[in-house]
Amino acid sequence: MSSPSNIESSRTARSLAAALVGDPFYRTVTVACGDDEAARHAMLEAYFALALAEGWQAGRVDMADDAGNGAAIWTTDTPAAVRQAAYAQREPALHALLGERGFAHFTAIVWNMEHALAPYGLQDAWYLSIAGIDPAAQGRGLGASVLAPGLAAVDAAGAACFLETYNERSLPFYARLGFVVAGRYAEAVTGCDYWLMVREPHAA
Repeated sequence: MSSPSNIESSRTARSLAAALVGDPFYRTVTVACGDDEAARHAMLEAYFALALAEGWQAGRVDMADDAGNGAAIWTTDTPAAVRQAAYAQREPALHALLGERGFAHFTAIVWNMEHALAPYGLQDAWYLSIAGIDPAAQGRGLGASVLAPGLAAVDAAGAACFLETYNERSLPFYARLGFVVAGRYAEAVTGCDYWLMVREPHAA
């Protein structure tokens, strides 16, 4: 699996921004944009470009199609030291992009969610960290198809996987792929609830 070209990555980052701009997490970390939605989209494009680069370096990225209409980004069984090095490389750029307040929100939300996750013993599970399809391309089955290769790889590894979503309407979609709601949590920084969903190992 080769990494995408800069053009493909840019198109995909733009699609992820369009798909996820309304998500409470992303609205909260882009607080510096205020009510400027064009600025928020631009900031999120840059955010997802960083996330795609980190995913290619230390996880797994599956593209929705050749047109860059979305992607799924996974944290996999890559050694922890490699993942930590990839995040350390990304962190200064992320801090500069989001600004002091946005980065503080990012750090606090991640800590809150990791704290809620701790009792589940999912340290060795794969994590679907980001998944999105450009709204203009939705309704074509791209959401399921972009997740299929990652789920097949999870099954081949005999691993569990999990995700967190603020979108209650997405629960039936993920349930059809084998994810089960493990908990619902109130996240203090966003002021919104999110759901933890877990998929136990499936036979490959």
